[in-house]
Amino acid sequence: MKTIKVNTGRPYEVLIGENILPNVGELVKKVIKAERLLIVTDDIVNSLYTGIVAESLAKSGYQVEIFVIENGEQSKCLSVYGAILDFLADSGYTRKDAIIALGGGVVGDLAGFVAATYLRGIEFVQIPTTLLAQIDSSVGGKTAIDLEAGKNLVGAFWQPSLVIADVLTLNTLPCKEIENGLGELIKYACLIGGEAYELVAKGYQKDTLRAVELSVAYKRDIVEADEREGGVRRLLNLGHTVAHGIEKLSSYTFTHGKAVACGIMAIANAEHRKGTLSSEDYYKIKELYATYNLDYSLPYSIKDICEVAKVDKKAEAKDINLVVIKGIGNCTIEKMELSKLKEYLK
Repeated sequence: MKTIKVNTGRPYEVLIGENILPNVGELVKKVIKAERLLIVTDDIVNSLYTGIVAESLAKSGYQVEIFVIENGEQSKCLSVYGAILDFLADSGYTRKDAIIALGGGVVGDLAGFVAATYLRGIEFVQIPTTLLAQIDSSVGGKTAIDLEAGKNLVGAFWQPSLVIADVLTLNTLPCKEIENGLGELIKYACLIGGEAYELVAKGYQKDTLRAVELSVAYKRDIVEADEREGGVRRLLNLGHTVAHGIEKLSSYTFTHGKAVACGIMAIANAEHRKGTLSSEDYYKIKELYATYNLDYSLPYSIKDICEVAKVDKKAEAKDINLVVIKGIGNCTIEKMELSKLKEYLK
């Protein structure tokens, strides 16, 4: 089992390995002194992993309850958020109790935001079960829910007390969910370069544990340097300006990771046209998509995507902080006028 320490304002560890779920109770017991735990999960993960997690936690002396949400982005909303808060309050949960987020990015974002705001903050543990959540969303303390106006517009920075990533859970993912994680994996290949690029280019499944480890270690370094996204952490938004537009236009039926993949290629295309991304690196990025037979064509017009970008949380008045690719392992943040985004992407 690999251990990556994240030294933020509230330090914690990310544990990465195989067949960890049967031992989550003893792992959680080392950091959470609560008596009661609420497992927040979705209906799909509930049928696969809640039993083994709940049993392990109970054996470690916890009183365990379960709150199941519907799988999908639509559950990351005010009504579901309120329902979990009401359950906690009606059940008498106190600041000494804690939450377990068992599932993918939606569960982690939602349960984390509940933990951040219930009684002004209680502890929570991330147990990510999807590729996207293990390599990205479970680490760094970003929690949020969506509004009608856009994605992740209500949230808080609230670091978990522990992250437990059992890569064997990825074996049960449907193809659509694997595809959802590939966009974020390609993001890290472009950001990190080197070994990370080569591993993703050859097929991350050849060493899934190492792929997760490299992604988490890079994000750890970024988060430690900029916990609240005031500077360098914005690099992690590579492809996200376009992605959030696609998601909003699709009413969130287009998965986040696939949208990120589209967004990354849109940036690569723009930089290659400008001559600021070499043909060599441009075609190496395209090879990543070919490796997984991943479509990167935009499902909506540039005009419509740019209109949605105006209300994206990364926008600042008339400007937006756009992450651009100058080379594999060489991405930078550029402030761009929103009025020029359409011409840039064209």
